Amino acid sequence: MRRLLDKLRAVPHLFAKLMVLWCVACGTVASAWALRILSRTGRDPAALLGVILAFFSGELLLMCLKTVLSGDKKRKDEEL
Repeated sequence: MRRLLDKLRAVPHLFAKLMVLWCVACGTVASAWALRILSRTGRDPAALLGVILAFFSGELLLMCLKTVLSGDKKRKDEEL
């Protein structure tokens, strides 16, 4: 158990990677569920799907902007 915890701590940006996977998975499930609603009832769930996908896209956009706008780290090509 200790080795697994050490390996997880060694992964850089683990939380960001898990959040990207979570947002993509939830967006995929929501899209599949919307298609299921459309096929079973014939009602268009586009408004609900738009809100759900906008939420998860906003989360990904905020993480991306946080990474881009953080000026703490130098790029590798700037060091040369």
